[in-house]
Amino acid sequence: MKKNYFRFLKLLAFCPVVIGAQVNLPYTEDFGGSTTQSQWDYSNPVTIVVENTSVDSPDGGTGGSLMYNFYNSLGLSTYNVKSPVLNNPTNAPVGVSFQFAAANRYTMPAALQTVFADDHILLEYSTDGGQTYTLMHDYEIGRTGELNTGGTIPSFFTPTSQQWVTKNILLPAGTNRVNFKGVKNNVNQAGNFAFLDHVIFQICDGNTPAPTGNSPQNFCSSQTLANLAVTGTNIQWYDAATGGNLLPGTTALVNGTTYYASQVVGACESTTRLAVTVNSNCLSVNEASDDNDFNFFPNPVNDILHINSKINVMKVIIYAVDGKLVQSVQDKKITSINMNKLIHGNYFVEFTFENGRKSQHKIIKK
Repeated sequence: MKKNYFRFLKLLAFCPVVIGAQVNLPYTEDFGGSTTQSQWDYSNPVTIVVENTSVDSPDGGTGGSLMYNFYNSLGLSTYNVKSPVLNNPTNAPVGVSFQFAAANRYTMPAALQTVFADDHILLEYSTDGGQTYTLMHDYEIGRTGELNTGGTIPSFFTPTSQQWVTKNILLPAGTNRVNFKGVKNNVNQAGNFAFLDHVIFQICDGNTPAPTGNSPQNFCSSQTLANLAVTGTNIQWYDAATGGNLLPGTTALVNGTTYYASQVVGACESTTRLAVTVNSNCLSVNEASDDNDFNFFPNPVNDILHINSKINVMKVIIYAVDGKLVQSVQDKKITSINMNKLIHGNYFVEFTFENGRKSQHKIIKK
C-alpha cells in the first residue's frame, strides 16, 4: 500500500483515552481531531482504527473521519470502537445516527473470485457504562450488505460524497455507552477500508412527529418510494404501521399498496408513521383529460418551465426526490413556473387542473 494513500493526523495510540469520562446528551462526534474524540476507546488503534484526515462524510464537517482498516487486519478479528460514557440522567431510550461508507474488495478478476470479504459492524449498547455490552444490530458490509455503499471493487476505497449512508437506530432505555465493533469474518480474503463519521447520540422522548403528506397518491409505472411526496426530514419507509421491514427508497411502487413513512430528526425517529396508499393512475403528457392537450417545456429546464394546456392548470407543486416540498404555486391559470432558485438535480412536479385531475412528472433542473 502506498504511504501517501492516506495520511494520519495522529496515531490514536498517542491520544489519551479517558476511561469513564462522560459527555452530555445530545452529543455529536465528527472526529477530525475533536476534543471529545480522545474520549473514545479503540482496540488496536495503531493498525486498525485510525483517523483518515482526507475523508469526510457529507455532514461530518472537515478534519477527517474514523477509518476501519480491515485491509491490514489479520485473521478472524474484532476491533472495538467504544463511545464515551453518555450522561443519560432520564434513563430514557437513546437514538443513534451515524454516517458510514464502505466497499467490498476482490483480489483477483471478479469472474474468478470465489471468496469475498465479509466484514461487519456490530452495534452494541451498554447500560452499565461499558462493563457489559448487548448486541443491538449486525450491520453487514460484504458484497451486498446495508453498509456497502461502494460496491465491489479491485482496489482501495475512498468514498465520494454520494457513497455514504446514514443509519438510525433506537437503543433501549438506560443506554449509556455504545460500541461500533468491527468484525472480520473471513480469514481468506482481504478486507477493505470502511469509514465512520457524524455520530449523533440523543435522548428520544417519543415526541418526534410523523411526516406529513397526502394519501392516496398516484404514481406512474417504474416509479419508486422516492417518488412519493412526503414532507419531513430523513424519511424512512416501512411495510407496516409498527415494526415491519425497512424499505429502500428504490422499492418499486405496487398498485393499491399502503406504505408507511417515519421521519428522523437528529437521531430520533418518529414512533408513529404516515400511511400512504398508492394508485397506478399517472397521467401522461397527453392525458390531462379525455379531450384536451397538455405539455410542458423545456425538460431539462434552466429557469422558466412553460406550460401549455387546454384545461387550465391551477396548481403546481414541486418536490425533491426525497419527498421534500420545495416550491408551490397556485393561481386561476398557470402558464409558466420560475425554477431558477432550485439547485441542479431531479424533481417531481405535480400539475393540478381546474377539473380536479392531476398529472405527475419528473423534471430535471440544469
